[in-house]
Amino acid sequence: MKVQSNPKRIKMIYKQWVEVPQPFKKFVWDAMDGKAPLESIILRVLTYGKFEDIKRLYEMYPKETLSVIERYPDIKRGVRYWIKKWAGGRDAG
Repeated sequence: MKVQSNPKRIKMIYKQWVEVPQPFKKFVWDAMDGKAPLESIILRVLTYGKFEDIKRLYEMYPKETLSVIERYPDIKRGVRYWIKKWAGGRDAG
């Protein structure tokens, strides 16, 4: 069994702490005083959210959401497809 050492860590771009929007509080269980880094909120919603949650997230933060899906390879293919389609069809199939 080969174990990969030193996996590449992806640096956060959207580090600013923002108020966690009400519909996403269920995904951000470790918020401090109701706030969390924007990129952390986006990642959690993209990972654990339903289609409606992801669409709402994209409507709130379109540029940031598109940037996150392009930098994190572990985000599911279907999620990537819909984000790119909403962004104007770039690479959406």
